[in-house]
Amino acid sequence: MTASSIRRPPRIRTPLGFAAVAAAFYLIDGLIVRSSVFAQSPDLLAAAVSFDLTIGVTAVYWLMLVRPKRVAVRTALPMFLASVVAATITLPAGHRDLVHDIRYLGIPLELAVVGFIIVGVRRTRRALNASGIELDVPERIRLVLGGSSMQSRIADVVATETSVFYYALASWRRTPFVPVNAQAFFYHKKNGYAALLYTLFMVSMIEMVAIDFLVRLHHPTAANVMLAIDLFAGVWILGLARAVQQRPILLSATELHVRNGLQWRLDIPRQAIASIHFGRQRQLPNRAPGYLRAALGQPNVMIELRESMRARGPYGIERMVQRVGLVLDDAKAFEKAMSS
Repeated sequence: MTASSIRRPPRIRTPLGFAAVAAAFYLIDGLIVRSSVFAQSPDLLAAAVSFDLTIGVTAVYWLMLVRPKRVAVRTALPMFLASVVAATITLPAGHRDLVHDIRYLGIPLELAVVGFIIVGVRRTRRALNASGIELDVPERIRLVLGGSSMQSRIADVVATETSVFYYALASWRRTPFVPVNAQAFFYHKKNGYAALLYTLFMVSMIEMVAIDFLVRLHHPTAANVMLAIDLFAGVWILGLARAVQQRPILLSATELHVRNGLQWRLDIPRQAIASIHFGRQRQLPNRAPGYLRAALGQPNVMIELRESMRARGPYGIERMVQRVGLVLDDAKAFEKAMSS
């Protein structure tokens, strides 16, 4: 009998086959932790079960699905995190310490995903430049993820988070994105939009230090959790502020590209514009049906569309709009550009 004749049939390496193997892992280990044997050596068996249900299940996923290229490499991280959650549920309370430690192994996997995105964005930029196409960083990130096997909503979430971290940490020497054939119009100076976000950032950092000092004296664990939350919130606010400065509204010969930092994006063909009203406009509620206010403050430009268009927000949120309110720093220059 040859080695090829006893090799596992390739058809087993399918999502259904992996689900069956993973179910066997959880069934067997679940029976172990609920048996009398577990009570005799709880520490040893808890460690073994923790390893099986996290590293073991992820390794099987890799061998059965990732290595044969049935799924993308980047899906290993969500699988690992799901395994950690499932292992925590399976193990009895008081025996989950090792699972909590193992979850930190997800950090290298997450860094690998970020590295993949960085490499993909750079390659995409070169390819787009060769084709004469200019896209901003968030659009390039979404384009890279759109070409993967990642589900659309998950790709939207990853693209939003990655864009926030890019603007917060890696955009400080960058100039605002303005294609060669477009004119930029900013919306963050006269209304203090960016200044407000930077003020919130500074206040959150001061609050973080004060609260951490007070809580850490009595509850170090709670202080660590609050510190992590505050740092994440600070990065978010900083990323939003930088995006507001780096992503102006763009006007080309054929399109109006409405941007509101990382919050809303709407590309309007100029022939789709029914009318434009300049000057101070009536303030409408942000949630008014069919209305999008593309910045902070009272609009000084109101655009009426011939028909509803789909505006895209963070995390894949969408809204159908037919009126767009702009709060521009230089509405006169925009009026002149639109009439030319």
